[in-house]
Amino acid sequence: MAAPKTITPHDLTLVLAGAEERLQLALGQPGPDGDWLLASRQWTVPGQSVRFLVPGLQSVLAEFGLTTKALARIACVRGPGSFTGLRLVLAAAEGLAAGLSLPLAGIDYLPLLASGPGPLLDGPLHVLTYARRGLVYMQSFRCPDLAEIAPLDALSLEQAASRMAEFGEKAYLMGTGLRKNAPFFEELTGANPGYVLLNTAFDNPAPERLLAAADLAEFSSESIDPVYVRPSDAEANLDQIAAKRGLNPDEARRKLEALRQA
Repeated sequence: MAAPKTITPHDLTLVLAGAEERLQLALGQPGPDGDWLLASRQWTVPGQSVRFLVPGLQSVLAEFGLTTKALARIACVRGPGSFTGLRLVLAAAEGLAAGLSLPLAGIDYLPLLASGPGPLLDGPLHVLTYARRGLVYMQSFRCPDLAEIAPLDALSLEQAASRMAEFGEKAYLMGTGLRKNAPFFEELTGANPGYVLLNTAFDNPAPERLLAAADLAEFSSESIDPVYVRPSDAEANLDQIAAKRGLNPDEARRKLEALRQA
């Protein structure tokens, strides 16, 4: 596909992703068949997105002699994933959108990952990403059409294995949930030779996939609602945290609920 010759103000699509350890941005420019990839950057900087995201975007735009005024819309991966990474990336997207009066769109992470290898496969595809120790986010799809066959959930490793068994003896498995729990899934695939672990190259979305997902997303002036699925570690350990600070756990929970409803 031939690239457009010039970049005009309010022309580019910006896509941001920080659900896991890798921070990604992609810039797309409209073409006859959807956005084509103008530039992309990625950094493996868990917990440090704030140091890299906006300066990185400014640097990429400056390479083309542009400023943020060239942006037309912003899409952002909304989870599930790292609570800190999601908050930082969503806050950056919201800030840019507010300052430039741009529309926003959220992208669901596990369907995005499935869209990489899924169209080339035939059969169930289980996407598992790391949630915390012994816990994965899991969503299952039928390939090659990527219809959802099991909804997004946060599951223990044993629960994930039980869900896979519901869909037969053959399946494809992908995602960081496999890498972070390698001994468990090596044993599982050893006992189930019909399970195929996909390459680590699919653990992060390619920039072209980010842009393709943005092309299908619905943009609006509304904020992007994050997808968390499970309580944060702070919420799960609220009683212990409150006790260390000399607070009554019941009162701490009431304050937390009041903040949620504010």
